[in-house]
Amino acid sequence: MDSEVIETFRTVDSSIVSDALDQYGIDGVATEIGAVDPSQKAVGRVHTLRFEPVSEPGSKTNFPYALLEELRADRVLAIDGVGPELSCWGGNACVLAERAGVEGVVVDGGYRDVPDIRSGSFPVFGRAPTPKTGQRRLTVEEVGGTIDIGGVAVSADDVIVADGTGVVVVPAERASEIAATVAEIRSEESTIEEKIDAGATVADLEDDDHEF
Repeated sequence: MDSEVIETFRTVDSSIVSDALDQYGIDGVATEIGAVDPSQKAVGRVHTLRFEPVSEPGSKTNFPYALLEELRADRVLAIDGVGPELSCWGGNACVLAERAGVEGVVVDGGYRDVPDIRSGSFPVFGRAPTPKTGQRRLTVEEVGGTIDIGGVAVSADDVIVADGTGVVVVPAERASEIAATVAEIRSEESTIEEKIDAGATVADLEDDDHEF
């Protein structure tokens, strides 16, 4: 995937990406996955992990080190967790991930250490906060496979655009053409904003047949 494709996605918000996906009949919006800090944004190709519950809670598992060994520079880490009641991510993981050059993490599951996350600069998106640790309760079952994030199938090398509005997944095989559509929508949005700033009325915009 060309780096220019990723850069195009960096220039827009998740709403524009969702609008572009609509033109291809693709629903890539992950539901009920939100930003811990809405001011932060994560964009990049995906590296995936899937967790499963252990059969005997309390026994030592491969978590957290099997997770931490999968930190990849310039990637968004996408985690299919067991549920919002168990944490898959926390403050220390944020520090290590940022140090490794990870773009951000999207967790379909729980996370904790919210004050630490919000006071830091590493973008975290998840289903819900919880104090309950996943250690000795969860195991990393699969790496690099297709997972479910908020009802969307996510595969390695797909593109995630996550911000304060939501999380959108772009299929890797369609990323280039969708990026081109994103650029067109971004241009149209800029035109509309310029007209509004110049004093355009609703009637003016309707006469010009703008959609927004």
